[in-house]
Amino acid sequence: MKKLIFLLPIFILLQLCLYAQVGIGTATAAVSAMLDITSTTQGLLPPRMTYAQKTAIVTPVAGLQIWCSNCGVSGEMQVYNGSIWTNMIGGATSGVFPSVAATVSASTILSTTATSGGNITSDGGAAVTVRGVCWSTSTGPTTALSTKTSNGTGTGIFSSSITGLLPNTTYFVRAYGTNSAGTAYGSEISFTTILAIGDSYMGGIVGYILVSGDPGYNVGTLHGLIVATTIQGSGAGAIPWGCYPTIIPGADGTAIGTGNQNTIDIMAACATAGIPARLCGDLVLGGYSDWYLPSKDELNKLYLNRVAIGGFGSALYWSSSENSDIYAWLQPFSTGIQSVATKNSYGYSTRAVRSF
Repeated sequence: MKKLIFLLPIFILLQLCLYAQVGIGTATAAVSAMLDITSTTQGLLPPRMTYAQKTAIVTPVAGLQIWCSNCGVSGEMQVYNGSIWTNMIGGATSGVFPSVAATVSASTILSTTATSGGNITSDGGAAVTVRGVCWSTSTGPTTALSTKTSNGTGTGIFSSSITGLLPNTTYFVRAYGTNSAGTAYGSEISFTTILAIGDSYMGGIVGYILVSGDPGYNVGTLHGLIVATTIQGSGAGAIPWGCYPTIIPGADGTAIGTGNQNTIDIMAACATAGIPARLCGDLVLGGYSDWYLPSKDELNKLYLNRVAIGGFGSALYWSSSENSDIYAWLQPFSTGIQSVATKNSYGYSTRAVRSF
């Protein structure tokens, strides 16, 4: 009997708590609130669950709220309105993005193409309608760019052929997958396309790439010669080297890297219009104006790569290398055996180069 008397007040107190207003962090709950939580350092934490866990709730009631941890880009607060789940402003909820495991490292890297791909490991509960890779010369490429592939639908591993690239250029690539919730991306990879003799590049055609031992060679940075896409003077219209018989101070460089200075010196000392050095030095082509007449050794490198470069034929070409007051060096593109000709000789061809 004494135990019953002792428990009765506790029972009455519990009944009062069950039907009274409750304040947490406040001594006086707001009149209109059954539960009043007051804090300046902490918040209210709703149940956190995945999309799959949310959809497994049996008979949700109107007003039920949860935090969907993998819905949308970074999670979303959702509420059940009695018929469907909505976001907190009554709109359609975000679904789960596909899971993109990785972006495949680039392979078969050439001047203008490469191969990559990805792996869609989960569709997020909605069909993956498109997948592929996107790329850019800047980090963080997205599918808003036109530079992307479309490599089928659904989950799984896929391969992508990347085309339309520029030589000697670094690209950033991300695999992607898209479903009704949106687009998800894989990790970003990067690669640099190669540069090869004969590639279209920087206003012309790659004619030579410096190698170890060449003047101006730099480990890790490509340098070389770009050849004009057209011949500047040939056949019956070709004119003499110029300034016969006069020594041009400084125009006797023969090595790789001397052609530009030769051209500058010839143009400064020889006022004759239309001479090979001036045809090259005054040339504006492909958006560049730093063309020059190649030196003896530079011209020989072009002869060695003549097939890949194209357009030389079997003509003889002037170099910018002076041999004497009477002679300048020539490069026959039929035999490759360099020789000299008098500076007032007609009929030899001219083709400009520029350095990169």
